[in-house]
Amino acid sequence: MPAARKPLYAVSEAERAQRQMAVGVGLDWGQVPAQLDRAGRAQWRHLAEQHRAYPTRLRETDRAAVIAFCSWWSAFDAAQRDIAKRGSLVPGRSSADAARGEGGLVKNPSVAAMRDASQQLRYWARELALTPDSRARQGLQIEEPQAGDDEDPIFDWDAM
Repeated sequence: MPAARKPLYAVSEAERAQRQMAVGVGLDWGQVPAQLDRAGRAQWRHLAEQHRAYPTRLRETDRAAVIAFCSWWSAFDAAQRDIAKRGSLVPGRSSADAARGEGGLVKNPSVAAMRDASQQLRYWARELALTPDSRARQGLQIEEPQAGDDEDPIFDWDAM
C-alpha cells in the first residue's frame, strides 16, 4: 500500500521568508557596509568578486564576520602604509626616548598594529574558509588555480 501523501497547500510569503532564513540566504554582496572605510570597502568588493560564482558560499548570517575581516584588512593596510611611509623606527616623543641614544628612535607603533591586524586576519580567514587549509578542514572543494593565475584569493595587491 503506498504511503499517504500530505495535502498540498500554499505557502505564505512570510512562511517562505522564514524557511529561507532557516536555511540561510547567500550574502548580499551588493550591500556594502557603510561603516567600512575606503580600504575595507575595496576588500569587500574584492571578496564579492571572488565569491560571485558561489552565491551561497557565505550566508547573510556571516555578514558580521565578513565585516570584521574587511575592517581588520583596513587596519592592516593603514599600518602597512604608515610603516612604508615612516619606516620601522620613528622619533620617540618623550625625554626618556631621547636619553636612550640612537637619535631617540623607537619602534613604530604601526608595527604592533600590523602584527595584531595580521593575527585577526588569519583568524577571520580561517573562520570564513578563505585559505586553502581552512577550506579543506571544512570539506570545501579546493580549486586548482589555472596556469598563469597570479591572483591572491585574499589580498587585492593592485589596491596597494
